[in-house]
Amino acid sequence: MKFGKQLLTQQTTEWAAHYINYKALKKIINSLPSAYKNNERSLPPTPAITVTLGAPRNNDLPQAADHLQQQKAAFFFKLERELEKVNSFYLQKEKEFNVRLRTLHDKKRILLGGEKKLSSNSTSLFTLTEAFQQFQQDLNKLQQFVEINATGFRKILKKWDKRSKSSTKELYLERQIEIQPVFNRDNMSYMVDSVDNILLELQNLSQGLNTTPSSRSTSPGRRLSVCELSVEHDVMDDIETDLFMAIIKDATPTVQEILGRVQHHQIEEDNDILSRVFWRVCSEKSSSIDSIQCLVNTNLVNFKYVDDISDRTCLHEAAIVGRLQLIKLCVDKGAKVDCSDVYGRRPLHYVCMYGYGDATTFLLSQKADCESLDHDGFSPLIYAVTNGHTKCVEILLGAGARIEPQATDGHSHIPLSLACKYGHEDIAMLLLEKRAQIIPDSEGLSPLHLASREGHHKLLKILTEHGVALLDTRDKYKGWTPIFYAASEGNIECVDVLIQASCQVDISDESNHSPIYYAAWEGHIECIDKLRKAGGRVEKTIEMKDESPNFVVTNGHLDGDIDMENNNTDLIPSLLLPPPIIPLRIYGHNYLDKKFHIQLTLGHLSTKPRRPPVHLYGNSQISSLKLIMSSKPDTGIIPHNIILPLGDDREVFSFQTDTLNKFLLEFDIFPTFGSKVIGKGVALPHVFNFNNGRERRNNLVIEGTGGKCICPLFDTHLKVVGELSFEFAIVKPFQGVQLEIGGQVETYWKSTSTISTIPRPGSVGDQSPGTGGINSRTISSFITSSSLSGEYIQVVVQVTRDMVAVVYPEWMLPVEGFDLSVSDVTVKQFKSLSRKSQEELGFNNAANPAELQKTIHQSYLTLEEVLKKLPPSIGVNLEIKYPTVFEMSRYWFSDIPDINTYVDTILQTVYNHAQGNTTNNGGGKSPSNLSVMFSSFNPAICTTLNWKQPNYAVFFNSYCGFDNQTINYGKKRKEQGETTHEEEIEQDKRCTSIKEAVKFAKINNLLGVIFEATLLVHVPSLITNVKQAGLILTTFGAANNDPRNIRIQEKYGVDAIVIDGVIKYNAR
Repeated sequence: MKFGKQLLTQQTTEWAAHYINYKALKKIINSLPSAYKNNERSLPPTPAITVTLGAPRNNDLPQAADHLQQQKAAFFFKLERELEKVNSFYLQKEKEFNVRLRTLHDKKRILLGGEKKLSSNSTSLFTLTEAFQQFQQDLNKLQQFVEINATGFRKILKKWDKRSKSSTKELYLERQIEIQPVFNRDNMSYMVDSVDNILLELQNLSQGLNTTPSSRSTSPGRRLSVCELSVEHDVMDDIETDLFMAIIKDATPTVQEILGRVQHHQIEEDNDILSRVFWRVCSEKSSSIDSIQCLVNTNLVNFKYVDDISDRTCLHEAAIVGRLQLIKLCVDKGAKVDCSDVYGRRPLHYVCMYGYGDATTFLLSQKADCESLDHDGFSPLIYAVTNGHTKCVEILLGAGARIEPQATDGHSHIPLSLACKYGHEDIAMLLLEKRAQIIPDSEGLSPLHLASREGHHKLLKILTEHGVALLDTRDKYKGWTPIFYAASEGNIECVDVLIQASCQVDISDESNHSPIYYAAWEGHIECIDKLRKAGGRVEKTIEMKDESPNFVVTNGHLDGDIDMENNNTDLIPSLLLPPPIIPLRIYGHNYLDKKFHIQLTLGHLSTKPRRPPVHLYGNSQISSLKLIMSSKPDTGIIPHNIILPLGDDREVFSFQTDTLNKFLLEFDIFPTFGSKVIGKGVALPHVFNFNNGRERRNNLVIEGTGGKCICPLFDTHLKVVGELSFEFAIVKPFQGVQLEIGGQVETYWKSTSTISTIPRPGSVGDQSPGTGGINSRTISSFITSSSLSGEYIQVVVQVTRDMVAVVYPEWMLPVEGFDLSVSDVTVKQFKSLSRKSQEELGFNNAANPAELQKTIHQSYLTLEEVLKKLPPSIGVNLEIKYPTVFEMSRYWFSDIPDINTYVDTILQTVYNHAQGNTTNNGGGKSPSNLSVMFSSFNPAICTTLNWKQPNYAVFFNSYCGFDNQTINYGKKRKEQGETTHEEEIEQDKRCTSIKEAVKFAKINNLLGVIFEATLLVHVPSLITNVKQAGLILTTFGAANNDPRNIRIQEKYGVDAIVIDGVIKYNAR
């Protein structure tokens, strides 16, 4: 998830104006001169170097450097102002919280240290517990405020270093950021721990458990009077508890009897006992009005009684539960409608917050101020709009509530914008009928922007009818119009609405990218189709001469100057740290020898929304948590420390162990700044150790990916307080052969293959005159030129029921009347489907690699037979066909093996061939030099392949959001009366989005990706995005049948093209 989006989703609405202005800082960074960035001679080589034709020459570099200094001054000036803003707000809140905590501590000490014995149902205990719980919620909000701003400063400094080629991040963090009070965790940790301990103590009291009372000394001369007073207090406390319970249970006779006893046991300290009882029953929806009336008739209730902890009156409590009869009673008896509580909220705020229309009408009739603001700057109208209470909004508007923010307040909340953000159509209509203006907020986002981003298409249609002139209004920091937000989020209905309203689709933002570019990067194919049909701009390439292959221009815009949010810059090591280790992927990759690899996933990458991985029962207000994951037995690995909610949709964590029989994971949940454990859970060894299909089903295994587990979380009293859900995949070590680098089976990054050094005209590796050696356009060029050269035929591999690797390209076998997959039949049954004998196949008579590839897939051969028959001059791409969860839901697979067994079977065949197929060479023997690479459309297969062996390159395949043409072949049979809903089928974003596919390949150290070419041809700058991630890029699809498309791809750096099932790597 982009940090800008994370900030938007996790920030507290009422504090929105006080967060770091990340977009403004990022805009300054994006304005850095590209000429300096691309011409600075001192810069180290980058994965992809591209230059604009109009870049300044050497004598223009001083001017670019001056511009950089100006931008640097502007950036750090703005950064310091943002730091002051965040710090000032925190100090204000910290001061308020310290005062509140001291007050609550004093109340607690007085309550628990007094002479009277406290009942578990005591009103004082109830209000004190409620006050601490509310304080804990507010403290959680402040914790999240601190954490999200700390992340923002770290990320924006890393972006500055990346863009300006400087190394200021660590020094600035150390000397300017981390020393600020807002990022000093000591005071926050103290408050969090104090509140947690007190709440635990109060909880024990409410459950009748003993606590250690505060020590107190009593002189011997007063011992008797104290005992008498204690007895008197106990009697009154019992009366208070009994009276409250009788009113709740509607026991009117009991209420009357207790009220009679009150007259005989009243002491001066407790003259407010009936007022406290009345105050508390006002907050109970189940309390009987008849019983309450008996209490009122005593004339001993003080209706102006204010709780000394929450500052709420009985009118506040009645407003919170919306009991109109009690509200009227309180007002009639003198309760003030304009009294504010500790949060600055009046009764009108609460009835609007919870949507009580009749109570809103009554309070307004009693002259309640509908414009009053609480301490967070929220008016009753804002609460009603935010929570979607249409009736209350209508009443407030009728009473003259202001619908426009004050002109002098740039950070006021705009009711119409909030209605659009949360998707409240009826409320938006009411506001528009009252002539609410469609105006932008402080970030330049109009209601149309917000509705487009959130996907509220019905609301967007209403807005377009009222604000056609604002259809193409740009926001403040990106230069995005509403169509950009709709396209990038894949909100197809919103795209339709905007197109029908005649918005401008042939438009570019400040980065010179179109809406189609962002839709393509995210994999929203339907949005792309609609935008193109409406006249949306696709990128046009500028043809360049062959002798200048390093110059790449798209509409005059530098391809390398892409939106940095598209790349995960957090993966770039800090320049002030010791020189980073070069990723192993560049010179091969790490692999398992004897250990098991457990990959645990929090979050998801499906298209359907899911619940967060950590769910605490009854603690929905806790907005920021810390999760610590550690493995047992201890292998010396540092435990994973994760801040929740996750910064990304999906985060992966890895563990390794010698055996699964003793492996377990421990989960500890803490407050972000506290040290007291909120919940603890354990995933025991049986969760991870399964060997057969039945055990896998019992362990909730997700066929095609791995397993999932829901782990209960316990508190210190062994009560279940929540649950933690995660998915996991286990990669077992491959035991088939001895994997030794430099041994009999060579590695793909140290190949001895002969390389042609003569570039083809117009190829990607074409050198300009006077240059020599290998082109350095990509960081992986050495690997490409040293091993992945020439032609590779694509061979689709599956495994039969008796565990034999065979070659077959489709999911289902051509058996009429049956839905049989390859895994349903034995190899003998599989080979019987061939209508020709081996002698008639013409396998060795193929005229070219394309014919050879076609013949192989029509021959019903085993993988072993194919490897033996292939000539050493042709490489082979073994595409492992294994269903994903999405494909599992659409096809019938009755008995497919687990991933480890599946991959081991194929690897064993490949290694057996590599070791056993030798040729005579001068009396000696040398292994066959058949080049092999692996690929798959299943992410789990790619991960497993990469961890099991170091000798062969692994690529991730993706249709980039397009459907496979064979998707309808061999679908599950629909049972009678069964209905299917295609939109309910979950799709892994890694399989549909170029962005997620690139991120997956990079994180898992895959050598490259193989993408469907259509999107890359229409939006060539996407090629630059992939290449800058350091990945080898191969394309396939019908688009490659057009020579013009091939030329475009070669110009932009595509490494290989697939035509007729044959991969052709460009010469370097």
